[in-house]
Amino acid sequence: MVDRASRRRLAELLRQLVAGRITNDEFEDRIPRDSPDPAIGAVFGDGAWCLYDDLHEHRPVGRYRLSRKARHEAARWILFLETDLEYEWPVLPMWKRLALTLASLATLGLLAIIMRRRNSRNAQLAVWPFRTPNAYEAALRQPPYLNGAV
Repeated sequence: MVDRASRRRLAELLRQLVAGRITNDEFEDRIPRDSPDPAIGAVFGDGAWCLYDDLHEHRPVGRYRLSRKARHEAARWILFLETDLEYEWPVLPMWKRLALTLASLATLGLLAIIMRRRNSRNAQLAVWPFRTPNAYEAALRQPPYLNGAV
């Protein structure tokens, strides 16, 4: 299920966050949380939430500026949100997320490092939230902000 309005809202919020126009708290307060579209929760929970420190309010500028890699990833998430593609990745149940978090804590972050290295070699994960590199490349050929579509 693609919730076009919520996707467009989250895409715009991400653009504002990455540009430093809003704070992390403003971003979180404005997220469309009642959407049935699984892409909304996934892009926020598995992507955007990792862009900032949620222990205090700040804009991602100055010492909090996002890395080039983080900005590139956010641009890919925004591009996905501007498509009508279904979110096709499996959504992990909360208990599995909690178990992975606890395991990472128990190993002092070693599990997270191992998983990140393993995942970095996966071509499909490199284009997340797109399901395949081909889907990502097709979306790149029709950029929503440069061709008058949005």
